[in-house]
Amino acid sequence: MGASPGISLWVLTSRFAPQPCGIGEYTQCLLSQLRERQGIEGGVLVASPQWEPEKAPAMPRSQRWTGSPPEGTKVLMLQYSGYGYAKRGAPVGLAMQIRRMRRERPEIRLVTMFHELFAYGPPTSSAFWLSPLQRWVALSLARHSDQVITNRAGSARWLENRVSAHRGTIHASPVFSNLGEAPDASAPSQREAHLVFFGYQAELWDVGFGGLRRVIEALKPAGVTILGRSAEIPSEVFGGIPVTRTGYLGAEEVSTILRTARWGLVAYHPEYLGKSGLLAAFMAHGVVPLLVDGHLPLSEGLERGVHLLAVNDLGSTTPDLDAISAAGQQWYRPHNRENTAAAFAKLLVGA
Repeated sequence: MGASPGISLWVLTSRFAPQPCGIGEYTQCLLSQLRERQGIEGGVLVASPQWEPEKAPAMPRSQRWTGSPPEGTKVLMLQYSGYGYAKRGAPVGLAMQIRRMRRERPEIRLVTMFHELFAYGPPTSSAFWLSPLQRWVALSLARHSDQVITNRAGSARWLENRVSAHRGTIHASPVFSNLGEAPDASAPSQREAHLVFFGYQAELWDVGFGGLRRVIEALKPAGVTILGRSAEIPSEVFGGIPVTRTGYLGAEEVSTILRTARWGLVAYHPEYLGKSGLLAAFMAHGVVPLLVDGHLPLSEGLERGVHLLAVNDLGSTTPDLDAISAAGQQWYRPHNRENTAAAFAKLLVGA
């Protein structure tokens, strides 16, 4: 599908390169796919006051958000996560800017991708008290959007139940991998018994590292690679197994490592797996995900023992890792980079 004649697309995001940000990286990957696969050129509007335009990549074109898209804009695509635009996750100012844009420039088509809707927590947390305002902002943005897309079915249902104009029309598409894809990945049985995980993941779920120790004892991997910022994990947790700590790596370097790994550890709430770029990266590379909370009900059509393994299952079963890897890749394929760009292209031109 090629570009609609005269289309002028700008994507509004809270952060963009060189600032590290998963949504910014998602934006850059998506725009590359839209250009290369769909013939749609686009630029980036960055809402962060800390963003330095002179350090931004030459492609795509980018500039600071001033409250309204540049002249000639036909389509504005909003990449939304409240905490990206406001410290407390309720960017009321952004909602007001979008409302004013729709009133003063009704010719602009607005497509909103909701990466997150709102936070919640106990009454002792700020999220509990701010959640109503965060919900108001999300609903305001949805009501003023021509098309809405989310990364999880639960978010789509929540919006459809409250915004009648979008009932039955919201597309739920789990995120793709920002760390590359390997459609030709070898089966786990053809790889070394190697475990990978990101250092911050261990800190998220296992303060004392007793759970990680049990994972190591059950898998008996030939080696472990800790990606990104490395947690201070005592060496005895690994029982003498060789450990590589990479520090920060670029996406291509991480992709190279994932192509050779057999297992990948994931600490993410099972109801929100559609938002997990880490899960997407593992499945895009044929890595078998080990989900810390995999004993809880899963989302997005994922099944324990079919698409991934639960850490609690280790040692009690002998799973077919090749079959799980293949099922994970099949689950990922409909929302890989190319297919996500094709879905967005239809929304952008109003098809």
